[in-house]
Amino acid sequence: MKDLAHNYKIRNMNCPRCETPLQVSSIKDVNVSIEIDKCPSCGGAWFDKGELAQIENVIEPTFVEIRHIPKKKEQFEPLACPSCNLHQRLQKVVHPRDKKVIIDHCGYCKGVWLDKGELDAIQKENWLISFGKIFKWLAGEEV
Repeated sequence: MKDLAHNYKIRNMNCPRCETPLQVSSIKDVNVSIEIDKCPSCGGAWFDKGELAQIENVIEPTFVEIRHIPKKKEQFEPLACPSCNLHQRLQKVVHPRDKKVIIDHCGYCKGVWLDKGELDAIQKENWLISFGKIFKWLAGEEV
């Protein structure tokens, strides 16, 4: 597992879920160094264009436990893009590998909002897929 360092500083965007000012959080790993905008209140995170793809395969060293993602009703509430303006609505997109994760995506700036627990769900799903491939390889099956 990889160790990630988190540092926080304030930036002028508000959480689309609870309107709390977002804080910049640096995520650093051997192959990745990005800054995302996290909500200190509800735990959601804003990823600018391309940032989510850089870290969805990085897994923090936590025990894989029951996923804590928002209830379906909460996931489908309309949200405004925190980066563009209050009038730009985020589009709802089902994550291709985990149908229970609903990603909020801005069609204009291409940013992504993930509610608390959704990034962990995506990362753990990727880890489980990789783990399954290792077992297939060990069993002599084609991967």
